[in-house]
Amino acid sequence: MSTIRVRTFYPADPAGVVPGGIDTFIRGIIKWSPDDIEFSLIGITTDPVLRPVARWTRCRVGRREFDFFPVVQVVASGNHPRIPLSLRYTLATALAYRNLGREFDIFEFHRVEPGVLFRADPRPKNAFFHQNTTVIRTKEADILWKYLPAAYEAIEHRIMAGLASAWCVREDGVSALQARYPSQAETIRFIPTWVDTDVFFPLDAEARAGQRKKFAAKFNIDPAMSWIVSVGRLDMQKNPALLLAAFARLVTAGRSVALLLIGDGVLRAELESRVTLEGMSARVSFLGLRRQDEIAAILAASDVFALASAYEGMSMAILEALGCGLPVAATDVGEVRKTVFPGVNGALAEDHSVEGFAACLEDVLDHRGNYRGEPAVRSVRAFHPAEILKPVYDNYRELAVRRSARKLRETHG
Repeated sequence: MSTIRVRTFYPADPAGVVPGGIDTFIRGIIKWSPDDIEFSLIGITTDPVLRPVARWTRCRVGRREFDFFPVVQVVASGNHPRIPLSLRYTLATALAYRNLGREFDIFEFHRVEPGVLFRADPRPKNAFFHQNTTVIRTKEADILWKYLPAAYEAIEHRIMAGLASAWCVREDGVSALQARYPSQAETIRFIPTWVDTDVFFPLDAEARAGQRKKFAAKFNIDPAMSWIVSVGRLDMQKNPALLLAAFARLVTAGRSVALLLIGDGVLRAELESRVTLEGMSARVSFLGLRRQDEIAAILAASDVFALASAYEGMSMAILEALGCGLPVAATDVGEVRKTVFPGVNGALAEDHSVEGFAACLEDVLDHRGNYRGEPAVRSVRAFHPAEILKPVYDNYRELAVRRSARKLRETHG
């Protein structure tokens, strides 16, 4: 069969600093794709010189090259933009419609909004849902659609009607979609996330000590302390306020601990002020956005990974931490239990209280000698991207065959 061309629509810059799990997910799909599948991405740019707006640029992830067309420029910022990025992106995609609708076989969406623009196009459409979307009707949601949930659901309904296939990274999300769209139940499937072991792997004792010394000097962190690290957006979903409050309890209890926060977001200024006010500036480091290789090295040099999220899909950050041999302290959200096994490679908080998460952190700190290393790495060995994504690639081939058969029927009447 000839090359299958997939065009992905999502506001990401694959050659920039990867800020979130969906961006990493898209990079992985491209990186691990077989030779008969070719990708192009309609996204955003964080570097308009190297990747100009409204121009095709050739980019690379691993051994795979792909075409990239950014429709808007985004300056990294922790502030809420006046116009939501999803709206800016969708409007800009609409304006660039003529440049984006040619020379590919399959549509792919990681948000529903851009799908509205292409409903009339007969080519097959595939979508990924990175959350159980019923979360928008909860107060914890850090999604602007929570203020207009009926509008979101109306858009989702229109898009789902035209999808040839859909995937969700939460099993209860699959069930929820199947319940809402029973006629399409067979086309909606679960897909776990994965860890890229080319990037995230444990270090031997000598290499780990070297990285720890390097980062202690670079970020002014006491190397004698136990390092608790968290990777993620500083927003309501990731609930860094809970992590910070639990960490403060450990400090008050006399624990020799330091907290490393990798990421950025709307809560950063508030958190930094709180750290200063509570006299913990020497203990808490805000490291901002970092490239994947540096994140992996920081993880491998740390002692405990913490995830305090209010809700999740299947956290790639947890898999990446475990891949680096790091034990995990987490809230019991999403698909965390697929890889975090209490008493084996980490602990799960009994609830979302400060006391509960502090106890979870203490458990992992006290038993990290037993939890880190092989117990952590072993739990994610089955989550290799090439194996996890094989059904996705097979699905592209099936959709392409259906499209060819349909064109043949139309040609011959």
